[in-house]
Amino acid sequence: MSPLLFVLAADLLQSVVNAMLGSGALQLPFPSHDPDFPIIQYADDTLLIMQADEDQVIALKEALQDFSSSTGLDINYHKSSMYPINIHDDELIRLAAAFGCQTGTLPFTYLGLPVGTTRPKMVDFLPLVDCMERRLTASSCFLNQGGKLQLLNSVISSMPTYYLCSLHIPAGIIKQLERIQRQCLWRKYGKDSGKSLTAWDLVCRPKRKGV
Repeated sequence: MSPLLFVLAADLLQSVVNAMLGSGALQLPFPSHDPDFPIIQYADDTLLIMQADEDQVIALKEALQDFSSSTGLDINYHKSSMYPINIHDDELIRLAAAFGCQTGTLPFTYLGLPVGTTRPKMVDFLPLVDCMERRLTASSCFLNQGGKLQLLNSVISSMPTYYLCSLHIPAGIIKQLERIQRQCLWRKYGKDSGKSLTAWDLVCRPKRKGV
């Protein structure tokens, strides 16, 4: 049976889902050596992978309602989404109606990262390039050389590092990011905007000169 991917805008305890797994109300979406149900929680969001079965979807909603009643933590189903993994659109609509949530398509963005069943393409990393370029364009023109260097090292460099913790960034995207940072650091603004700040007479010296 094809799995589903839930993104729930609520706090969900791992023990609740594991209890449903132990009672047979839920089944693992795929064989695993891990006895726990596949679930990811961050802040007030929960990612849950489960089988595309209406009975299990209804059982999950009933358990969430009981959890909300006992803890006082309400779940916003309007901000929750259901994503299909190899199931037809008609089946997705029926399951989403039973759960009372929205539907979405893969890939989608979660915590700023593209999430899907295939390797991200270069187009999926373009938001990172655009975000870096906008930040540098908006602030670097007001900074001197030292301020630009501090901005790049302390702030801007952390943006691709965050991606690299989970994904493999294509070489073409890395070249674009390096180009944007290089232009920000060595570009002048104002009357001498066409001139570069690079000390070419020093950079172009041969190695025997000790540079």
